[in-house]
Amino acid sequence: MPSRLKATLLALTLAAGLSACKKSEPAGVLVIAPPDAAEITERTLQAAQGYLETLSGSAPVVVRLDPNDEGGVEAVARERRAGLVLVLEAERYAASGIDEARLTALGEDGFVLETRDVGDWENGLGDAGATLVTTAGNSTLADQYAVYEFLRRLGARFYHPEEEFVPTHEPSALRQLARTPTLLHRGDSGDYTPDFTRRSWSFHGAHPLEHLEAFSDGDHPIDEAVHVNDWIVKNRGDRFKGAGRGVSSEESRARRVAELDALRVLLGFPTGSGITLHNQQQGASAVVDPSSEIPPKQQIETYVAERLAENTEGISFGIHFGPTEVTVTPDQETVDWINWAGQAALALRPDIAVEVNNHISGGQATPNFDDLGCPPGTNDEGRGDYYDLAFHSDPRFGITVHTVMFYPLEGPARVYNQQTFAHKLCLMEKASAAGRPLTYFPEGSWWLSFDNPVPVYLPLYIGARVRDIELVRPLLATRGGGTLEGHHMFNSGQEWGYWQQDYAVGLLAWNADLSLTSVLGELLDPLCAPSAWQQCAARDKAIAVMTALIEHQRSMFLERSDFRGRPGGLYLYFAGEDPADELAALAGFEFRPVPVGLDEVAGGFDQATIDQLRATDLAALAEAAALHEGWLAELTALRDEVPPLGRPWLDEIVDGVEINLLRARHARSLYAVAAGLREAALAGGDPLTATQADWDAAEQALAAAEQVVRRREEGYRYPPAQTHGGGLTPETAVDNGTTYGFRVHTKTHLLTYWHNRHQEVHALRTGEAPLDADAVALTPALAAPETPLAITWPSGADVSGQLMVGALSATPPTAELDLTGESYWPVTGELTVDGASVALVGGVARASIRAGSDAGALTLVEPDSTLAQQVLQTIFPAIDWGLLPDGVVMAVDADDDGVAPYTALVHADATVEGAAFTSAAFDTKLPIALDGAERTLAMQGVVLAGTIAGDQLTSPVTMSGQLVLADLVDALIELAGFDEAGALMTLSGILGFDPAAPPEAVAFTAEIAITPG
Repeated sequence: MPSRLKATLLALTLAAGLSACKKSEPAGVLVIAPPDAAEITERTLQAAQGYLETLSGSAPVVVRLDPNDEGGVEAVARERRAGLVLVLEAERYAASGIDEARLTALGEDGFVLETRDVGDWENGLGDAGATLVTTAGNSTLADQYAVYEFLRRLGARFYHPEEEFVPTHEPSALRQLARTPTLLHRGDSGDYTPDFTRRSWSFHGAHPLEHLEAFSDGDHPIDEAVHVNDWIVKNRGDRFKGAGRGVSSEESRARRVAELDALRVLLGFPTGSGITLHNQQQGASAVVDPSSEIPPKQQIETYVAERLAENTEGISFGIHFGPTEVTVTPDQETVDWINWAGQAALALRPDIAVEVNNHISGGQATPNFDDLGCPPGTNDEGRGDYYDLAFHSDPRFGITVHTVMFYPLEGPARVYNQQTFAHKLCLMEKASAAGRPLTYFPEGSWWLSFDNPVPVYLPLYIGARVRDIELVRPLLATRGGGTLEGHHMFNSGQEWGYWQQDYAVGLLAWNADLSLTSVLGELLDPLCAPSAWQQCAARDKAIAVMTALIEHQRSMFLERSDFRGRPGGLYLYFAGEDPADELAALAGFEFRPVPVGLDEVAGGFDQATIDQLRATDLAALAEAAALHEGWLAELTALRDEVPPLGRPWLDEIVDGVEINLLRARHARSLYAVAAGLREAALAGGDPLTATQADWDAAEQALAAAEQVVRRREEGYRYPPAQTHGGGLTPETAVDNGTTYGFRVHTKTHLLTYWHNRHQEVHALRTGEAPLDADAVALTPALAAPETPLAITWPSGADVSGQLMVGALSATPPTAELDLTGESYWPVTGELTVDGASVALVGGVARASIRAGSDAGALTLVEPDSTLAQQVLQTIFPAIDWGLLPDGVVMAVDADDDGVAPYTALVHADATVEGAAFTSAAFDTKLPIALDGAERTLAMQGVVLAGTIAGDQLTSPVTMSGQLVLADLVDALIELAGFDEAGALMTLSGILGFDPAAPPEAVAFTAEIAITPG
């Protein structure tokens, strides 16, 4: 049955039912719509009925009025004795005064929402006459915007796709509320137009968001996906959230894709297509195959033609370039590929908008393209960053300028290997002056280890996005100042108050003049009772607290320097740490800084550095805790003033402030323990006694944090399996279609970013370590001849078994073995420790000729790659070297604590001829320090070579061999969320191989600087 016919029959059915009502009975709220209203109007009407029933306390009366009826809207209002009348598709009624010319002037998304009072009859709201509310839009979306804006006037707040705030007002208040515009409105007329002509949110599909099943699986209820897109409409977005990743069958996915596209068409969203030239990260794939016999230009043009043929209604064509966030492609080739793609699209569809992504990664200077007068601060040669190549493409192409995290377009931003995002604003200003279309693409969360999964409550995001709007406002095309048209918000999870920044930018993208105070006011409207709508003390007090909190975070997290002199470095104590963060640094990219290591504080700081740490960072954390304690008390005291309907919204803020308080206390206490351990070591004191008070404080903070997390989980809007299901190990992981086996708040649930630090400090404080071969310490593993070998057995444990050092044996509690002469002794054995079996494997050596090399003392000779040099230099550990008459040993000190364990000592046969030595080829797994976990770098066919001067090794030692690729690929998959193709693409850029035909291993040669002794 045609949808219009179904709508008509529905209208007639409703009209027939309503005719049974007594016309003499006064109506409170009346809704008027044409009998042949569009299907989307019927859907919007149905939604409005539900909202109006809650807002007014009684069901509205619906009347179908023929636009040709001579009596018109006012006559129906009089006949029904209505007090408030909502008119849908008002442009079809002559008396509305809304004609085609007026709507056309409003643009695609503009709408009319105006009121006028008529009549003097006694109405159902308890006063005289009626307030007529006419709504009309210039598009399907605009029609919906108008109705939802009317509902916002009455107090509806569409905060979250699964939870909204809809109060119930006294009938006598409704007409004045309907007459009173919200903060979106500008001017005196009823015309509404947006400042940004494109407004959207990403709901980033590469992350395991709560609702991904609804967007991918036809057997899963579609409701959550519908709610997301309804939320976009209610917040005046104009880009649809379509199908995403999942694990359903192809048939099931196809059904959901079709269902979602039908919804998109119904809601009136446009569509588009695009091309991914290089992407190999987070499970993405590229279009161009460089190894194909078909030239890249032909591949690109063919693909563009196919996409446009498939989607003839598309209004935009996006171009994504860049293989990963840490690797690049040749700059001139990249610009050529971008131009080929965009120009092919324009040749076929001159009306289509071509949009090129402009990511944020820095430090990748382009040799053939300058910085256009906007120096990024990442090089001194006037070169641009790789992703800024978008600004060198065809000037007809629009550019989507992406920034990350809570950093605004000014000031320090030491993330993604940048120093600041100010150069992005400069590029936008220059591009705008040249007439290039622009979209701004900031973030409301980063997820991963940075913000909401910790969790940290960050209304700073709201403040930063308000500031960004202030900075880019002069570029708005709608105001005649430039070519800025779009605002696209990256979002990844909305719990813990992260919906607030998404909601805030919905307001700002429509009205760019809004202040932070006005935005906070709307977010805090639920704190007022309906009788005191937007005029209550609780709301005012909460605005003051939120304003102070945002200012505190702006100062502490953006500007204030840590003890190492890094602006914004204090936030690192609040964020978490993932292996991927360190891995990114290894690849030469500081995606986001990590704090000073707790082991570094406990094991290497001198007293002056400890004093500086206490006076700066630890004092700042104590200050932050004290401020949060005060704000928590203020907000908690408001609860009795807030009506029951508003308390859940206050509670979410309270939980956020409390979790910040506990994060500050926990971090301060753990670092104080680490500092206390070092001070005890320096002074010869008792480390446990010296650190007991701080350790107790850390324990209390951790326990309290778990209580807050459990309390907040009760308020989550999605089922637990969708918010914190899956797990972090292969045994607990659950495939969800992304590269992550867990969900957006799994680490929140597990308190991963709390326990990792806590357990590290516990181990530092007690000396306890996981039960493995290192449960027995044999020291020193490498030393001068005749140096005894000290044996330390697991303390406080039931230990039995035998340890073999060459032909020598030892059983507990033997404390020492005498090693005679220069030699290498393999270590073997098996112990039983508290009933658990522990295998012992390693070696020790005594040598007259010894040397040492510091961590990172490696210079790569082959391959000739700066990036490979950075990676290998960063992970290369400290090593103690020994040359024997017939062999060479290297004892690896992966954690750089001055002690190389016997489990990391490698021996190889060697020949000494004159002043030179060369080892036999050997295979090994080189222990490396990465994210605090035990990791190794497999190497094959390793040969060591060097020279001797007298009784000393001379620098450098040459190491050659092959790096086993599988270990590196596995590390990228495990630590950084890559899939295999993306890992290979990334490594190919670092190590110089063909990702389409990767070798088993990659040859390398390196020189290692050593110091004799």
